[in-house]
Amino acid sequence: MASDEVKKELNQGSKETKQDQTKNTTDVDSNQQSNIKPELDSNPSSDSITAQDYISSQLELEREAKELMPYDPNQCTYSMGAIRQQIYACLTCLAKTGQTSGICYSCSIQCHSDHELVELFTKRNFTCDCGTTKMNHPCYLRSKIFDDIPSSSNSYNQNFKGHFCDCKQLYNPIEEKSNMLQCIFGETCQEDWFHDYCIMGLTHYEPPKQKDHGVNKLDQLGEPEIDAATQNIKNEEDKKEELMKNDQQEEENGEPVLDGFPNLDDFDCYICWKCINKFKDFFDKIKQNNDIVVTTVQRIPSENLQERNSIILQNQDGTFFKKRKIDYDYSIFLKTNYEENFKTLYNTTNDTTIKKILDEFQFLMNDDPIYEPPNDDEIDPEDDDNSSIYDLGAKAINSLPREQAIQGVQAFQDIKTKLKDFLAPFAQDGKIVGKDDVENFFKNIQK
Repeated sequence: MASDEVKKELNQGSKETKQDQTKNTTDVDSNQQSNIKPELDSNPSSDSITAQDYISSQLELEREAKELMPYDPNQCTYSMGAIRQQIYACLTCLAKTGQTSGICYSCSIQCHSDHELVELFTKRNFTCDCGTTKMNHPCYLRSKIFDDIPSSSNSYNQNFKGHFCDCKQLYNPIEEKSNMLQCIFGETCQEDWFHDYCIMGLTHYEPPKQKDHGVNKLDQLGEPEIDAATQNIKNEEDKKEELMKNDQQEEENGEPVLDGFPNLDDFDCYICWKCINKFKDFFDKIKQNNDIVVTTVQRIPSENLQERNSIILQNQDGTFFKKRKIDYDYSIFLKTNYEENFKTLYNTTNDTTIKKILDEFQFLMNDDPIYEPPNDDEIDPEDDDNSSIYDLGAKAINSLPREQAIQGVQAFQDIKTKLKDFLAPFAQDGKIVGKDDVENFFKNIQK
């Protein structure tokens, strides 16, 4: 991936750092690197770094970009039609046009990199809107076209405006503390995302209670002939040890969840109560199948977990609302091998309701692949740890016509020679390379 594309892949905070660093990138002889210390100020300061440290940080930024955006972003998926793929909502274009729209992975990088985007993850049967009249924004991957016909089969829910769940909250990844699950059925909710506490019917988030591993108060008493100061130090050490044990226990038990909510590692995917209510006859039969369903969770409107648990107990005892049990909405959590077991059920059952639904929604039985762009061809997977802007530039030169490639190599060698001559005195004397020195060097070579 070219350096400009790498910049687009970084988050806004690291983007500014990378642009500042890239401006001062130099190719330094390996024997001189340890002696050269570029800095931002003319005078030495604690902010100065060695060339080797700078190169290491540059490679780390590139690895981060590659990890976050591993695919080649050079093909818009519009021509592929309606497919299941990663989709992004552009709130900037929404503000301009007033129309909800979605764009593919490549267009999020190449066409809308400076826009406010919301990652929606995967959506089924969706065609990229970039370059269509729905967005009125050019698709740079399709010759800057901006008036193509948008797909009539696309469906849009509140996610495309940045809102999620039944509570319709704006998603903030920094402030969000609860677990959110995407409904894989999506016939009613259109593959919306739901908070765990909303799935349970709670009005607000309650942090999961940490398991009490038990504390023996007698262990906190001082030993005979030990002074108070020494005992306080010992107590602090014991607290730290206990915290470390608790952290280790949490890692073994998985991410903490709300009381009454299944462990996240115990199920594969989730179907929301809205979609279940539309096909209740089908799901009422499916929820009893232990080969397909891990568990169900009732949606019981309540202020907190204590009230919710109390309602459950009263409803089970038949003492709630004049001994009439309430049939609450529920969500389903599917096992990891649910597709195979749905297929087995289809082939063995005579139930027409089950067969009809599985015929209509065959992704429940068959693999539902997600389109992924090809991996970035410019990055050699065998040279992953050593990949750099220098390597990518060399590969870009190799792809040019012979005459242009020769000119590019000559220009590179020329600036490399001048740069080494410029840096040599600093390396020999162990001097700091200041910001003014670097700026003067580039001004001189441009004359």
